[in-house]
Amino acid sequence: MNLLLDEMLSAVIAEQLRIRDHDAAAVDERADLRGLADIDLFERAQVEERAVVTYDRDDFLTLDRRYRDHGRDHHGIVIVNPRRFPQGAGTIGALVAALEALLATGPPYPSFVHWLH
Repeated sequence: MNLLLDEMLSAVIAEQLRIRDHDAAAVDERADLRGLADIDLFERAQVEERAVVTYDRDDFLTLDRRYRDHGRDHHGIVIVNPRRFPQGAGTIGALVAALEALLATGPPYPSFVHWLH
């Protein structure tokens, strides 16, 4: 499973995952992804065969629903719980560990939505 961290997540998280031999990219690292609307970012993630990691629960659940309504599969959505992983440098280590644990198990099912707690 490959990951794309949206703009709300630090590129340091992607860097730390790559150090651990995981395929992870962050919007902050890529000028071609910065400023894209959620639908466009999600489409790009599908082209790159990446699951999107985001705090933006509502918008990405809507996109998941649209895909399902049209019989389309996607590469997954990982929704980060802001109470468990508040934005900021203080939770980067815990977030990296939680994502690494998810990556170790692989995608749970096609078009998965995983709540990272």
